[in-house]
Amino acid sequence: MRISMWACVAVWALACVTARAGDKDQMEADKKALAPVLQYVGGWRGAGLPKDGSKDGWSEDSEWQFDLKGGHAALVFSAEKGRFYKSGRIDPGDKAGEFKFTGMLPDGKKEEMVGTIIENKEERSKDLVFNNPAAGAGRPARVVFSVVAKGNRLLMDYQKKMSGDRYAPIAEVGYTRKGSNFGKSGDSHECIITGGAGKIAVSYKGQTYYVCCSGCKEAFDENPEKEIAAYHKRKEEEKAKDAK
Repeated sequence: MRISMWACVAVWALACVTARAGDKDQMEADKKALAPVLQYVGGWRGAGLPKDGSKDGWSEDSEWQFDLKGGHAALVFSAEKGRFYKSGRIDPGDKAGEFKFTGMLPDGKKEEMVGTIIENKEERSKDLVFNNPAAGAGRPARVVFSVVAKGNRLLMDYQKKMSGDRYAPIAEVGYTRKGSNFGKSGDSHECIITGGAGKIAVSYKGQTYYVCCSGCKEAFDENPEKEIAAYHKRKEEEKAKDAK
């Protein structure tokens, strides 16, 4: 049986619509999975301190933002002067509550790790802990991300593997959020795309909204109606959940 050209076009169009719907669902699922690490987004000014007793400290700045391309959502950062990583990426993991970390080393090599959120009762924080069982000489076997000081401090703790289940610190980089004022609370806006802290104003049809990073701004500018609709749907779901 010969299939007409128009039938082929119809099948192709249906496949495109289905793919776009699938991408949208995956994007929303990724954003929800990344909610525990939304506070990483923004610009940070940091200082590194080795834990081997030496005084060979260093400074490094980093910039975190969302990557919302290819139907997926991820957090990415760049740190031009980073001693351990020049850039990195955090994706939702294969299992609920898991995260994937891909770090670019200064020499261009990559390291990949899988981690989870662990509650740190001593520091009253929830740490994102990545384990790197294949760590080479001088490389961290564990990397711990912590946000403290009401979201104004980001700590990256690099550790080496000891005997048993013990780890020892190699170095720590302490970042302070650029433009932050400790002890003061300024105007707070919600990112229309991720639900994080919105710092960048965007507008559509005379209405002002806020996004948290340049990645979200790019996504909003590309299709504002889609992002606004997704925002309203998310708020309706939150309202329904709270009403239960």
